[in-house]
Amino acid sequence: MIPVKLALKNFLSYGEDVSPLDFTQFHIACLSGNNGQGKSALLDALTWAVWGEGRKASQEKKADNSLLRIGQKDMQVEFIFDLEGDRYRIIRTFSLVKKSSRSGLEFQVFNQEDNEYISLTCPSLRKTQEKITKTLRIDYQTFINSAFILQGRIDEFSRKSARERKEILSEILGLSRYDELANLAKSHLREINNIIMAKESRLEYIYQEMANLDFYKEKIKELS
Repeated sequence: MIPVKLALKNFLSYGEDVSPLDFTQFHIACLSGNNGQGKSALLDALTWAVWGEGRKASQEKKADNSLLRIGQKDMQVEFIFDLEGDRYRIIRTFSLVKKSSRSGLEFQVFNQEDNEYISLTCPSLRKTQEKITKTLRIDYQTFINSAFILQGRIDEFSRKSARERKEILSEILGLSRYDELANLAKSHLREINNIIMAKESRLEYIYQEMANLDFYKEKIKELS
């Protein structure tokens, strides 16, 4: 995943008139500044756009409310990135409507021939999120334990259980692909074994018939 553009609206300390962050203008960047100036917010915006995850209060199940700019009712993050020769765009929104909230998620891929984005969005937000994660082949937990370290959680990976660390490393190294290939090989082997059993059964029948060949010849003579 190569970041291309990040645009924020009412996200943490960022308001409505914020210039997009153009990643094509640099190869390496260093974010510096005093506390509370929005350095970590840019990274939170990236993870929230892609996975719907970011900093949150301990009692909250989702990060949405904690990320909304104080005094505002809606927020949006647009994230454009390149992956394996294709360009994708994710637009995630969150808004407060009276006493409830509303979330939105769009996933698109750029069509170079028509010079426009084509929707990859699924009927539900959950399915769309699954499609994004499947496209990237990395989930939030794997990301924050490999390419990205959360502020104040540098020991995130070491605090995981042995099983969880194994799962994270498996995702990073793409070992699940080998599991898929192993399952395909086992399935193919079962099919071949079934074919062999069918052929062997047929051969056994043929051998039995050949053993009775003289008997059949005698019967034919009698009938003649």
